[in-house]
Amino acid sequence: MTRTGGGTAAVDDSSVSVAETTNSDERRFGWKRFRFVVAAVLLAAAVVKLFTLPEIIAGRGLLATKLRLVSVVGFETAAATFLIVGSRFWSWLLALATFTVFVGAAVYALATDQPCQCFGKRFDPETMVIFDIFVLLLTAFSRPREVEPASRGAAWQLSLAVIAGGAVAAFATIQYDTVLQSEDARLLLWEERMGKPWPLNSHMHPKLSALETGRWMVLIVKRECSHCREMIETHFSDPTAHRPGERTAIFVPVGGGDRWQFQFDRVSFDLSGSDFISWTKGKPIVTNPAVFTLVDGVVKDAADGDKSDFFIRRVWDSNE
Repeated sequence: MTRTGGGTAAVDDSSVSVAETTNSDERRFGWKRFRFVVAAVLLAAAVVKLFTLPEIIAGRGLLATKLRLVSVVGFETAAATFLIVGSRFWSWLLALATFTVFVGAAVYALATDQPCQCFGKRFDPETMVIFDIFVLLLTAFSRPREVEPASRGAAWQLSLAVIAGGAVAAFATIQYDTVLQSEDARLLLWEERMGKPWPLNSHMHPKLSALETGRWMVLIVKRECSHCREMIETHFSDPTAHRPGERTAIFVPVGGGDRWQFQFDRVSFDLSGSDFISWTKGKPIVTNPAVFTLVDGVVKDAADGDKSDFFIRRVWDSNE
């Protein structure tokens, strides 16, 4: 209470305390402002995924499947929208839960030695684990001081987030299908090529017309791929090994990867001759090592990545 002149003016100390606390919250870099940073991170991650679909599809990481990719892109957009328009406390809880899951996903990708693809191929799992933990800690420390009661606007806030996420998920689905259709000639993923004509044919090089008839085992490997080298050393210690009635072909990217050298009937990194093909419309989408069996120019069976070794053993053991 404060006295002024002859009168008495009562000042409510509690109201002063609340005002000071509010002003302090306004000044400090708390969740009120930091949530926009987190929302920007989520939106950036969603946008990068949409613009790097071919890389993600070929990357064989956590998001290489259509369902996972579309779901994550849609969720990131919905979460970012709610962080912007939603109440402080509930948006804070959402961010906390989201980045807890992201940390777990990045750790799983690191433990299983595969890309997490959070920002396409731009960052490895080690970097994303550190980044996600950093954002998670900052989010935890910027906790709003008060729990806001449910407001009449909660329904529209949630609806807006769901609509935004659903719209982007639908767009991602269309983009995914468009990439698969438009890039068919460059798409050398085993599940996409099954039962389809082999695209590396006489249109790319006259000698590749040989692949259009008969039975073939075709390998695509990279020199810098340790798994590729191990596979060849294990299964092709004799470079001329093959099944009865079947020939072999090997393709090895050189330089920047848009030019491939190939040879027949000798599976080795020691390629002789000067037979090359060029990918004039961009690098192919492929996971190394990749193995395909062809019958009269059509892919009969295939595998890539970690499944390649088992595939070769199965094919040779079956001797079909």
